[in-house]
Amino acid sequence: MLNKLAIPVAVIYTLVLITLSLVRVNNMPSFGTDYDDKFYHLAAYFILMVLWYFAVGSGSGKKRILNIALACIVFGIVIEAIQGKLIVNRVGDLLDALANIVGTIIATFVVLNREKNLS
Repeated sequence: MLNKLAIPVAVIYTLVLITLSLVRVNNMPSFGTDYDDKFYHLAAYFILMVLWYFAVGSGSGKKRILNIALACIVFGIVIEAIQGKLIVNRVGDLLDALANIVGTIIATFVVLNREKNLS
């Protein structure tokens, strides 16, 4: 059964992600590596994929899951392109886009595995 909160949570998370992606964010916690922001991108898109999976409805089948994943990947690439072309204080980064894709792919495997275990 579709949780009534899943869609609003996914929409709000997506809007927050857009906002954070298009404004300058300072003083993010650091893990002490040069790639901290890549971890944040990976985690953000992992969460995005999982939230939309539950919003669309778990048990929805492989094709729908792959469509959600494709939408998340395209979304991440478009956000990076917008950063590079339209936002003055932000820079689009190919490695950020790659981290977005990797986070989505990892989440896709997790939800596909969940679907397999449910059936």
